[in-house]
Amino acid sequence: MTEHLGTAPERTFVSAAVAAGPTLTHRIWRTATQALILGPAVDNGPYGYLTHLRLSCSPLGSGPDLPSVGDEDALVSWITTHADW
Repeated sequence: MTEHLGTAPERTFVSAAVAAGPTLTHRIWRTATQALILGPAVDNGPYGYLTHLRLSCSPLGSGPDLPSVGDEDALVSWITTHADW
């Protein structure tokens, strides 16, 4: 994504709070119209413990700007809102 967009992620966030499983990194890029989020996703299958990586693309009009650095709970909520199916 960094090579394609020509810029580093706006935010890199490591947490186990977004999806069950190991602590993995979320990377967030934003363009003028979209938020691109690369990070773990919940399995939602019969096992419930598998973690998958997913690239989500969400219109920026669907939620607020990124929360302040250091506000982990707000950032988890922002990621969930923009990447949840």
